[in-house]
Amino acid sequence: MSAPWLPAQDSQSFLQRHAHWHNVLDPSRLLASHAEIQKSKSLLESLGPRNTEEEQDDKVTEAGKLCQASVHPDSGHVLPLIFRPPVYILLGAPLVAAALIPHTKVMSSFLFQLPFQTYNAAFTAMHGNHSQQVGKSPNLLYMSASALYLVCMGAAPVLAMKRLGIRSPSNSSFFSRILPPPLYALLGGLSVVLIRFPEVESGVQVVDREGNVVGASHRAAEKAMKETALSRSALFGVTALIPSVMRRSPHMLRNPQMFTLLRNLAALITFGIMVPVSFSIFPQKGSIRRDDLEEELKLKTEEPELFYNRGL
Repeated sequence: MSAPWLPAQDSQSFLQRHAHWHNVLDPSRLLASHAEIQKSKSLLESLGPRNTEEEQDDKVTEAGKLCQASVHPDSGHVLPLIFRPPVYILLGAPLVAAALIPHTKVMSSFLFQLPFQTYNAAFTAMHGNHSQQVGKSPNLLYMSASALYLVCMGAAPVLAMKRLGIRSPSNSSFFSRILPPPLYALLGGLSVVLIRFPEVESGVQVVDREGNVVGASHRAAEKAMKETALSRSALFGVTALIPSVMRRSPHMLRNPQMFTLLRNLAALITFGIMVPVSFSIFPQKGSIRRDDLEEELKLKTEEPELFYNRGL
């Protein structure tokens, strides 16, 4: 991992990381040209690792935020526009809002789940740890099968209602209001586990504070996967929870279109609020204690703590 624009793991609290991500996710950063991104990247690489933002002037700080919004930490390649973090809010919000609409037909539920789960899985794969996969082609068949499995799970409640012939208000309320939050929290975490499990098998590079590569650690990869899965579960679980707890008022019962509109707006707003929260729960530059590493890696360093790219 050679990404001097990532803040040091121990230099920021959750609130500082949250404020930082609010700035990084500014949609105006999408207007930066490829040349501007490369210029910022070259500037940061020439300066080397920086431990605190207090040591940086405004130009360096802005360059770091632009790179974090546009460049992959492991490969150093500029990310495709559709998979940059600021776009995740702009594109992910309407996709998840559409998926959360209560569907009455299995096919419509499946078709709304398909773009949501596919994009989320692709974003997860794009922002995983690539330190051991540089130059390797992604397993598109495995990723497609994982995304299809998640789509089927997302559409399963509607299928269950149809197969069981559920029509009573209490049972319908369970499937439309009570089940979505835990189901989407599960799907969010499971998406990360499925897409990033190959990282656990190959390991991820861990480095010391000076950026020297110590080796590839399977335990660090497992820790990165678990933390990212928890953060994604929080993102989708809370996003599904807010529309689910909304109740119909007598006025809304007379105007169901208004209730549907408010539910969709609630999902859009909640997702937009929760993305920086989700990204901030754990530092993107993760850490692992030397004592928690594999025995062969312990022999290669005396550093008490090593670092790796957790991903998003």
